[in-house]
Amino acid sequence: MKRIFTYFLILALFFGACTPRQALFRQNLDYAYIPATTIAYDYLADKDSLQVFLKFADEGLFKDLPQNQLKLLYTISLSYERPDIIRRDSVRQFGKRLRFKNNFAYVDFKLPTAGITLPSVLQLQIPQHVAEDEYLWLDIPLRRDVLAKKLLLTDANTGLPLFRAYVNTSETFKIKSSAPINSVQLKQYETDFPAALPPFSLSQKKVSPTLNLIRTSQIPVGENIKLDQEGLFVLDAGESSTSIISVANEYPELTTARELIEPLIYMTSSEERKKLYEATEPKKALDRFWLDIANQNQELAKRLIKEYYQRVKEANIFFSSHKDGWLTDRGMLYIILGKPTVVNRRLDAEEWTYINRRQGGATYKFIFIKKPNTFTQNHYELIRRPEYEFVWYSTVEKWRKGTILEE
Repeated sequence: MKRIFTYFLILALFFGACTPRQALFRQNLDYAYIPATTIAYDYLADKDSLQVFLKFADEGLFKDLPQNQLKLLYTISLSYERPDIIRRDSVRQFGKRLRFKNNFAYVDFKLPTAGITLPSVLQLQIPQHVAEDEYLWLDIPLRRDVLAKKLLLTDANTGLPLFRAYVNTSETFKIKSSAPINSVQLKQYETDFPAALPPFSLSQKKVSPTLNLIRTSQIPVGENIKLDQEGLFVLDAGESSTSIISVANEYPELTTARELIEPLIYMTSSEERKKLYEATEPKKALDRFWLDIANQNQELAKRLIKEYYQRVKEANIFFSSHKDGWLTDRGMLYIILGKPTVVNRRLDAEEWTYINRRQGGATYKFIFIKKPNTFTQNHYELIRRPEYEFVWYSTVEKWRKGTILEE
């Protein structure tokens, strides 16, 4: 009898630990957009399981703990809003599965897919060793397309997933497939994507509903591949496909004068950009632009340049999809307004909240809706509203006056 009581007590404690104190939608997932704490994921579907791959930017979450103290709990819920949990479990031998490389921590595990209701959400609970009751919650939406993903792009040297939507033109990678195939069809599309419109703009940018196919070819599975032309590529295996953008070798950083001028579209006029593009020495003209903003204060100009283009780089890391991250709606807000104070998610939406404590706690909320896209599952569009005009222009004005860093 005592053993039975102990068994049920352990179950109760385990299930209690797996249950969030509030619905996942109410959890602040802002650490997902902080480079030092972000958790990247990818997955590969098989007949009866989903192999989940994780990359932790903070290896300190695990490195200083004994293996027997390391754990990864998970639940599967029907939605973000309600704790309708249909499965609870933990990753077996999580500590032994962990790998450490280049200051990152990596792990993968297989999730049985039998009995999973779609759509649903996989919630991974990572305990924080700084406090017993503190956790990081990683959410992975489970949809039909997720359980049909048979292709994974991996690093040619490490065999680890790329964990990103881009490859550099000099980079070598491989295709891993859970389907019995020897090659996939490579399709290259013509692209010319415009930058995001301001958050208050209700006009529509003219974007072609279809992209022109430039060329197709066959590429092998399991062998080294290099995409030496920039552009949008689709790897098509029939029932399963994945897309990737091939970008300049320095990406996600921008280095050439033209690359550095382009993201200034969010804080400059078309006439200002025209002068920068047409300058005899555009790099020097760009330096003068930032010096003018900084009122000829060289140190301030350097700090402004570093902050602006660091945000551009991070936007490329977080939001690249079928186009560069800085071109997207989320990338636009991230560059001008910075990291959101609070990030909440639903199955097909993401909500960003900015709290300006210097303005008496003024709060601004932006909602992004996930849109169907042939090329990516990471395409979100902002619900634009006229009332965003004030916060947008007032923040751009701070950039233009060189006072943005005072907040």
